[in-house]
Amino acid sequence: MKLTYFLLFLMIGFTNAQTHRFFYELKFKQDSTQAEQLKSFMVLDINPDGSKYYDNVFLEKDSINKANNDKNTNWTKHIPVTRKKNSNENLNFSAIDFQIYSYITEDLIKWNLSNETKQLAGFSVQKATTNFGGRKWTAWFTKEIPFSEGPYKFKGLPGLIVSIEDSQKQYSFNLIKSKKLAETYDTSNFLEVRYGRKPILITEKIFLKKAMEFYNDPMHEDRENLRNGSSESIDIDGKRYTKASELVPLIKDEQNYIRKYNNPIERNKAIKYPVK
Repeated sequence: MKLTYFLLFLMIGFTNAQTHRFFYELKFKQDSTQAEQLKSFMVLDINPDGSKYYDNVFLEKDSINKANNDKNTNWTKHIPVTRKKNSNENLNFSAIDFQIYSYITEDLIKWNLSNETKQLAGFSVQKATTNFGGRKWTAWFTKEIPFSEGPYKFKGLPGLIVSIEDSQKQYSFNLIKSKKLAETYDTSNFLEVRYGRKPILITEKIFLKKAMEFYNDPMHEDRENLRNGSSESIDIDGKRYTKASELVPLIKDEQNYIRKYNNPIERNKAIKYPVK
């Protein structure tokens, strides 16, 4: 069944402060060797001044927080992205050891348009391909929804991206529903400021450096507290540790986990973690 509400949009376009919201089903593999894909639901908000892409779990938690007047934090496997209208600069939000950082990337995507068309999700769609992030992508976009936008950093086609998948079928996005909001949706309490904690703005290079530093010593604070006597003991998952050396197996487990689940959507930015 075709996603609706666009007839009115086609006639009047944006009115003041509207948000056009699109929901995508994301199927992905955290580990490129795993057989089964995982699934998440992602949100693309298109506002008069730009767009915002983020995990639907943020919306769910935001609704609960507003109902209970709370500021509980939610986390996500996926990097939220915001960008201004007609810009190729993306503001990325990511966390290392519960500290949230933001950094800007310039992401110009060059598309190759095909004459191939088909019907998809009730829309007439056209094929386009690109190389981005170390992957080959095939997208299907529709001119029936005149937004030059799509999920994550994918943009620049003459219509909204309805579906996009990489050639190895490790990441795929499919549009599943949409809605129009009368007012621009305020994301400031879960994106620009994550539940009272403002992300630290750094460069992407520094972010990657910090990620490697965390990998090299993922329990640095706990280990140092036990070593210098600041803490007599620490409790982790119901088990008590009194010596820094007792944390070595936990450190190894964390490093193994980081190396195993190291298949980002931009594969060319996967950090080459050394085996410890």
